[in-house]
Amino acid sequence: MKKPIILWAALSILPFFSGQSLEKVKDFSFNDIEGKSHNFSDYQGKWVLVNYWATYCPPCHAEIPDIERFAQDNKDDFIVLGMDAGGSQINEILSFKEQLKISYDLIPMQQSTMLSFGTIIGIPTSYIVNPKGEIVDKYVGIITYDDLDFHINPPIYKSASADKKIIEQSFDSSTPNQ
Repeated sequence: MKKPIILWAALSILPFFSGQSLEKVKDFSFNDIEGKSHNFSDYQGKWVLVNYWATYCPPCHAEIPDIERFAQDNKDDFIVLGMDAGGSQINEILSFKEQLKISYDLIPMQQSTMLSFGTIIGIPTSYIVNPKGEIVDKYVGIITYDDLDFHINPPIYKSASADKKIIEQSFDSSTPNQ
C-alpha cells in the first residue's frame, strides 16, 4: 500500500522539478493596515501565502489557526499576506486581528490586491507563491497546515531527510564504543 502513496507524492510535486513553466506574479504595490507601502517583489526569496478572506466569512475564521501555526513554525522562509476581500473598515480589521490573535500582515482591500491574482470567485482563496515569485498552487476554500506543509516542505524532502537520519543512526549503532 505504501508504493501507491509514494508514487502519488512523487508525481504531485513533479511540476516543481520538471521544468514546467509556472505563472510569475506581476509586481504590484499595496498598503498595509498601518498605511505603509509595499511591493510584492519585496517578498521574493521567501515562500508567500496570499490569502483572501473577509471578517464575515466563517470558513476564513476556521483556517486562521492553521495558517497562524504554520507561519510561526516556518517564520524564517514563509510570509503570509492576508488580503481583505470583504471591504472591511480598518478598525474592523484591527479588531478581527486582535480577536483571532493573528500575527501576520492583514492588508485592507484595495484595487491592486484585488486584481493582481485574477478573479477571486469565493473566499477564502489562497495562492502559494514560491521564492522565485511563481504561483505553485491555488486553493479555493479552507487551506490547512498540511496543505501548506506539502508545498513548502515537500514529502520527498522529509523522506530523504528521515532516510538519512536512519542510515546515520545505523552506522552510529554499528560502530563499537571506543
